[in-house]
Amino acid sequence: MTESFPSHAQIVVIGGGVIGTAIAFRLAELGLSDVAVLERGQLGCGTSWHAAGNIPLMEHLPEMVQLNRLAADLYESFEQQQSIGWKRCGRVMLARTESRMAEFRSLIDSARRAGVEACLMSPQEVRGRLPGFRTDDLAGALWSPADGRVNPTDLIGTYARKARDHGVSFIEGVKVNNVIVSEDRVTAVETDLGVLNCESVVNCAGLWARELGLRNRIDIPLYAVEHFYALTEPVDGITSDMPTFRDPDALIYGREEVGGLLIGCFDLNAKPLSPEALPGDFSFSLLNEDWDQFGPYMERGIHLVPALADKGIRTLVNGPESFTPDGLPILDQAPSVNGYFVLAGLNSSGILRSAGLSLAVAEWIVNGDPGIDVSRFSLSRFRPEHNDEVWLRDQIRQAPSGHFSTQDV
Repeated sequence: MTESFPSHAQIVVIGGGVIGTAIAFRLAELGLSDVAVLERGQLGCGTSWHAAGNIPLMEHLPEMVQLNRLAADLYESFEQQQSIGWKRCGRVMLARTESRMAEFRSLIDSARRAGVEACLMSPQEVRGRLPGFRTDDLAGALWSPADGRVNPTDLIGTYARKARDHGVSFIEGVKVNNVIVSEDRVTAVETDLGVLNCESVVNCAGLWARELGLRNRIDIPLYAVEHFYALTEPVDGITSDMPTFRDPDALIYGREEVGGLLIGCFDLNAKPLSPEALPGDFSFSLLNEDWDQFGPYMERGIHLVPALADKGIRTLVNGPESFTPDGLPILDQAPSVNGYFVLAGLNSSGILRSAGLSLAVAEWIVNGDPGIDVSRFSLSRFRPEHNDEVWLRDQIRQAPSGHFSTQDV
């Protein structure tokens, strides 16, 4: 549903994906409902709709673990009101080396300090959690029972519905041309439907956020890559309550999907994708299949689950995802423009990060302080050369595989 185009809103949110709808929900929760969300297509039509929807809790940074716990708790509360496909199915993280097992021990210690329980598993115990998975070449695994999964489209719909119930406006089919600034302060947003006067904007335009920022000389160093997962035919022994899994040494992850498996990768040498290469009507769309790029990772999936060798692939999903050079999200108020907030560069973790980081943005706007330490996510961590497109395209190739480095398993 699209409302009529307003002439004024206190806050304008640019982008109607999971981040934009979450910010609208959080602002409304805090009592600020004079908010307009602008989306050039339909809500969730960019990259959010094809996300895998996994919600892992385990990370080395305690503040990230707290944000992840917040997401899991929020989605569980949503599920009690209306289904968003939320399941606390747990997650198995596989280790192929003793050094990875040592990393898991360190991860468990960090997670426990943040209130998340986990334990190590033997290869034999892995077979009990993941029937049909090959375990003879594993050193062990980590079991995180509180991890879960959610349906991204249902989550976006719930964020939007709850925000609308508090008076937030959602305008679909509108293209943002520019943010109007006067005396270093946001005053309006120029669109193809007219000018919308406002006091603040939040740029959460996903892979288009960098391009929008450049129009106001704001550097937002992120860049898109082609990002893959395959959906297989049904596999015997795969049940809807099976845990999600990660194999960081193989750079693959997965979960159950309609009786089969979703097998995805975080590419070691990803293919950069300029936003200009996408058609203007890129809505609920995917990129072309590329088995040359994804094939080696699917082979690793077959090695892990031998039964996949005899199963067909229902779909190879190739969707754009934006990454930052250091693998951390961007959450900040632009230092050069008062009232210009940015939440972008979620590194394929928008579904996971939306609950916590949107609350920080909303707190910052409403109360003048994000409520948590967001200094790691500041724009100031980048230098001007980091927003150079040639440099970004080169650096971003390795960004996805950073998810499975020793800093983020």
